[in-house]
Amino acid sequence: MKQIILIFIGLFGLLHLAYAQESRIDRSTITIPNSTRAVMNLKVTDRSYLPMKTFGQTANVPLVVKLKESAWAIDSLPKIEAPAAQEMRTDESNKTAYGEKFKNSILLGAGNYGHSLFDFNASQSAKENKFLGVYLHHDANLFGPVLAEYSARSQNLARLESRSLGRVNYWESTLEYKMFSNYYYGLAEIPSYVKASDLLASYTRMSASGKLSSAKKSANSDYILSVQAYQLTNPQDMNEIVIQGHGMYAHNMSEKLRFKLAGDYIYSEFSPNATLQKWNRNLYRLNPHLAYKSSRVSLNAGFMFVTEFDDPLVEKTSVFPMLQMDFGASDYIHLFGGVGGDVQFNSFNGFLKQNPWMRVPSQLKNTNQVGHVYGGIKGIGGNKVIDFEAQYDYAEYSDLPFYVNAVTATNKFDMQYRGGLEKIQVTTYTANLNLNFTSQFTSSFKFNHVIYQQLGIKFNAPHVPATTLLWINSWRISPKFLLAPDVYWMKSLYALEPVKNQLIQMDDILDVNLKINYFIKRNLNIGLSGNNLLGKNFQKYYQYQVQGLNATLSFAYSF
Repeated sequence: MKQIILIFIGLFGLLHLAYAQESRIDRSTITIPNSTRAVMNLKVTDRSYLPMKTFGQTANVPLVVKLKESAWAIDSLPKIEAPAAQEMRTDESNKTAYGEKFKNSILLGAGNYGHSLFDFNASQSAKENKFLGVYLHHDANLFGPVLAEYSARSQNLARLESRSLGRVNYWESTLEYKMFSNYYYGLAEIPSYVKASDLLASYTRMSASGKLSSAKKSANSDYILSVQAYQLTNPQDMNEIVIQGHGMYAHNMSEKLRFKLAGDYIYSEFSPNATLQKWNRNLYRLNPHLAYKSSRVSLNAGFMFVTEFDDPLVEKTSVFPMLQMDFGASDYIHLFGGVGGDVQFNSFNGFLKQNPWMRVPSQLKNTNQVGHVYGGIKGIGGNKVIDFEAQYDYAEYSDLPFYVNAVTATNKFDMQYRGGLEKIQVTTYTANLNLNFTSQFTSSFKFNHVIYQQLGIKFNAPHVPATTLLWINSWRISPKFLLAPDVYWMKSLYALEPVKNQLIQMDDILDVNLKINYFIKRNLNIGLSGNNLLGKNFQKYYQYQVQGLNATLSFAYSF
């Protein structure tokens, strides 16, 4: 807890220094979503299958790393996103921050299965180069077909944000409080002696983050310094503290060549309960590389150095090559590829946000991507109606995590790691196709197919579909009406039956959904979302069925 307090004090101290700077820009801005799709309620299945940020992929594909600046978030799994941050950093030709001033929103929603939804965004720009905002969120509903009191979930969040642009630095910071609860309901039958309170899994998360960067994007040198920290607790005295620092320095060596140095430090304290000893973990990452960019070629080349201290007496250091290339074969077609490797820092907070029914683990391991090669093609049509991307990805892992039903508690999940001396081989084929027929009608197709090898005898990747296809559409019929149908199809889902320890194949998932939005005024709209229109009680996680047909009615107002 001391570390969290120190982080909070440090953030406010830096924020005070940043506010002491003065700079004149034409406009201040906060970009709060006001479009129909931004304010409408996500369907229940969206909340179940939110995209998994670990290794830059989704929850339905293997954990594959695609290195950018190698600044992996502490939380490898999804969280509610704040309103999009404004681009306040100035450049030499335009010193204006884009957007509108004082743009706020409020949303209220309700639906069957006891669903209640509330979102509130408010902001204040006392000076043109400073911003302070608050975000409040509530989302609760019943989650499955078992008795109502055994299948509820709720989430409450409060966030404060601030941003400031000075002559030299740009500063942004966030303080957040989040409380989320779930009831385990995965048993086929609830025994008479079991109370709902016995199955409650409740967690509280306090977090803080701060980021300092150079104010001028066109300078010869650029830098970013950031720190983020959180403390996760539960009533059973589980405690996890994670603090991460990230830094990046870039210097222009010539018009086309740039030197970059990126680094990370992660410190973690994890206590499964009050009776077990506190477990300290550390990870260091250093990534020096050169970035070359011309009219046709973009190239990053360097090395990745990673050191882990999961055991105080054991230090493990890994070195990976880093090569990323993008070649513009024409004005409309690009070829890209790369090789590398890295180490993913795994936390209980990250696992929990993907699967809220997890038991507190007695051990946490990092995932080592010992080798990675990828390549593909992407492009856009001359008329910009079509853009596409297709990619082949191959990687090898040790300690790759999978969710499995717990053997001694079938209504909970454990994390099982695969890949030791014999590495897990993961091959992934992905393709995206976006069709922008008009500004009023867009359609997107997303395809993913993954192949696992060396997982062991009679073991398929549990709770990871082999093939996934998404079809997402947005159709503005008139200035007042917007339709947004989508279809999700997932094939070849497996689970490890905990009692008999046998691999079983679950039914394929076909999820059809529709959102309708009606704009009463420019800043007032009504949304109706119908989800799981086929009424299927399918399972993404074994013994945890989703709701049947459900609907939510929402009202959104911007001011």
